[in-house]
Amino acid sequence: MTDTPILIADIGGTNARFALTADNQQTFHQAQTLEAAEFEHVSDAIDTYLRSHDIQQLGAICLAVAGPIRDDKVSFPNSHWAIDCQDLRARYNTEHVRLLNDWEAISYSLSSLTKGDLINIGGDWHGLPESDYTVGALGPGSGLGMSGLLRRNNALIPLVTEGGHAGFSPENQLQGEILAYLHQKFDDRISRERLLSGPGLVNIHEALCAIHGQENPGLIAADIAVAGINKTDPICEETFDLFFEVLGQVAGDIALALGADQGIFIGGGICQRYPQQLQESRFRAGFENKGRHSSLMKNLPTWLITHKNPGLLGASVYARTIL
Repeated sequence: MTDTPILIADIGGTNARFALTADNQQTFHQAQTLEAAEFEHVSDAIDTYLRSHDIQQLGAICLAVAGPIRDDKVSFPNSHWAIDCQDLRARYNTEHVRLLNDWEAISYSLSSLTKGDLINIGGDWHGLPESDYTVGALGPGSGLGMSGLLRRNNALIPLVTEGGHAGFSPENQLQGEILAYLHQKFDDRISRERLLSGPGLVNIHEALCAIHGQENPGLIAADIAVAGINKTDPICEETFDLFFEVLGQVAGDIALALGADQGIFIGGGICQRYPQQLQESRFRAGFENKGRHSSLMKNLPTWLITHKNPGLLGASVYARTIL
């Protein structure tokens, strides 16, 4: 490959973040965020980005996407977009078009994060070792993303999962009542994402209103968060607290399932917007509450990713090393 720009992107259910990198660069530049709802197709958003930066030719395209990839294609569960690599190869005249899961991209970023990109949320950690290790990552946004990263024999191996769609398991009576309410609402199995996402905040709030016998005012996720933070509404406050507690429970489950000996990284727009509330919440209580393994969990670190674009960072790492 040459120094011809490589287009990278981190595309979620709400936003598409684009940037450029090259095979001789260590990071990305000219980052720009576009709203998916404003474009009928992903190619319309790409064209807008390329025009705004006067890019005539691409050497490669590497897109991190919030959905399962099959046969070089993805349909987004939380967006109207669908992407086919074959179409992009023809449209942009490059054979080098790759898709990777958005949380796979975040996995690639983890080894490049510094302490300046992180906030400690409990446990003891002095940086990822040069030897073999295993870590997990998760984050609520439009949906709930999960992944892992292994270092084996000096090679980084991402673990791509759809663990956000695994079933939710309540750990106390109130959570059981919320699960029962959501079963009535959705008439289906209840995944972790039904609680741990922007829509999940709304689901928890709605369930708590019903459980406490209060009228549901129909608040959106942002309003619930603001009222919870400012303590102007008791049910919104309870919603926010319970959200982080459940997030801790799930993070602990991931640590046990992966054998994540170096802990868990937390991303996603919700946690990044409210770091203080995450630190002060029952997140670590939920994380450490693992019965006979509770003592093991107390020392495992959890870190909030504060880097603004870890998905782009990971896509850049992937593009330079794989394409």
